Amino acid sequence: MKPEELSEFRTLLKLLRARIRGDVEQLKEEAFSGSESGNDQRSSNHMAEMGSDAWDLEFSLQLVESDEGVLDEINHALKKLDDGTYGLCETCSEQGKPEARSRIPRARLQVIPYARNCIECEREKEKRR
Repeated sequence: MKPEELSEFRTLLKLLRARIRGDVEQLKEEAFSGSESGNDQRSSNHMAEMGSDAWDLEFSLQLVESDEGVLDEINHALKKLDDGTYGLCETCSEQGKPEARSRIPRARLQVIPYARNCIECEREKEKRR
């Protein structure tokens, strides 16, 4: 990849990371707001409302966990940019395929800039699940 393309992807990854970090912080704040103080407006003695509150909390925490996983992937992609392996399929590289065959298409990286694998390897990975 050309240096200007790498710079473009670095900027894209950093912007995405900042946005997701903000989302995670907001979700955490909303999930735990008032839970530390016993006089929260959301708290209720009605079992249905308590169940709904518990479900909302669990859902928010699952979103946080998912977003934190994406943040890990973004950080991994930024490290790959630093070490010169960004845009190379990790699975193809592990299998010893030539570098020309192991490139992740630019179109895929524009949609998922933290992608680790080319489309073919990702399909195989999904089949095994």
